Amino acid sequence: MKKGEQKRQKKALKKRTEKKSAQRLSQLMSIVSLHSILSQARSYPLEGCWVQEKWKDGGLAVVVVARCQPNGNLAFGNYLVDYYCLGLKDTFCNADVPANVFRHDALPKMYHAAGRPISISPDLAHEIIYGSIEYAAQFRFHPHRDFRDSQLLLDPPEMRPRSGAVEFGKDGKPFYIAGPHDYPDAIMRQLMRTVGAGHFNYLMPLGEPLDEPDDFEGVDGDNEGVS
Repeated sequence: MKKGEQKRQKKALKKRTEKKSAQRLSQLMSIVSLHSILSQARSYPLEGCWVQEKWKDGGLAVVVVARCQPNGNLAFGNYLVDYYCLGLKDTFCNADVPANVFRHDALPKMYHAAGRPISISPDLAHEIIYGSIEYAAQFRFHPHRDFRDSQLLLDPPEMRPRSGAVEFGKDGKPFYIAGPHDYPDAIMRQLMRTVGAGHFNYLMPLGEPLDEPDDFEGVDGDNEGVS
C-alpha cells in the first residue's frame, strides 16, 4: 500500500473515531439532561392529561401526562394501561419538547393507533394508572420497568383522590386479552397460581403464541416492581 493511501486511511479512521466519540458524548449528555429534568418534574405545573376517546370499551387505555418546565418546554409520560388484568404494560417519557411540537406532532403520534385523544382531569389520569397497577399487583403483575422514570411525571399515588368510578377487571374478575407481544402461556400460569381456574376470563388470538426466550423468568421477571 502506498504511503499516501495509508495516510488517507488513518485520517478517515481518526475522523470516524472522533465522530463516534462525539455521538456517544451527545447521547450521554441527553440522558443526563433527561434525568435532571425528571428529578424535578413533580414540581412543574401540569400542562394536561389525555386518554383515547373510547378508552372504556376494550380494557386498554393510553394515558399521557404532560408538565410545563420552567423554560416553557414540556416533559411528558406515556402509559399503556391494561386495566382489565396486567396493569401498566408499557411506558416511556421524554422532556424538553417545545409545546407546539408536543401538541401538533408528539401527541397525535401517540394516539394514531388508539383513537382520538381527549382531555381528562389529573385525578382521573392518576386513578387509571395507579389503580391499574394496584389491581394487577394482586396477581403479581408488576409495572413495566421504565416506570422507574415515567412515574416521576406523576404525583405520588396518595396525593390524588380516587373516585371509585373506574372499573378494574371485567365483571368482577381479571380478564386477560392476549396481546401481540405477550407470553400468554406464562401469564395464564400466573393467573392459575394467583386466582385459580374459574376465577378469571381470557381471550386468545388464533395462531401460534410467542415462544418464551430461554432466559424468561416468568411474568415477575419481565417487569420490575417500583416503589
